Amino acid sequence: MNARWLVATLAAVLVTAACSKKEAEPATAPEAAAPAAETQPAPAEAAAPAAEPVAAAGGAGATAYQTYCVTCHGASGKGDGVAAAGLNPKPADFSVGAFKYDANGNGVKGEVDDIKAIVHDGAAKHGGSPLMAPWPMLSADQLQAVAEYVRSLQTG
Repeated sequence: MNARWLVATLAAVLVTAACSKKEAEPATAPEAAAPAAETQPAPAEAAAPAAEPVAAAGGAGATAYQTYCVTCHGASGKGDGVAAAGLNPKPADFSVGAFKYDANGNGVKGEVDDIKAIVHDGAAKHGGSPLMAPWPMLSADQLQAVAEYVRSLQTG
């Protein structure tokens, strides 16, 4: 029983850590202008590849997914993120279209509107697990983009 409690606590900590990620805030301009030589990146730095190639390929939806979803759902949406091992129930596997909810009530699970509702409200509001936390801070454009990106992860 203590092992289950430990796993549940660890899962809650991981989900909380993932939920508390903030997008990088823009840097403020320095009060005194720095000399041009100090502000130019070295040629090797300028040629470095992007840190998140998946985000670059999928635009705003991939960026939001990388920020808010990848910890549990994994980079390819298979429900195998780093926090997934400690979660019960396991996160949805988007690669096989394992959508559980028809949030808009039209009889079809996993439509973009359904995904937007689950992301915004959390799954508990729609009869699912509270482990799928709500993300009400996402704008309407971010919700649309991440929902479309999640749908694009389906491979079969």
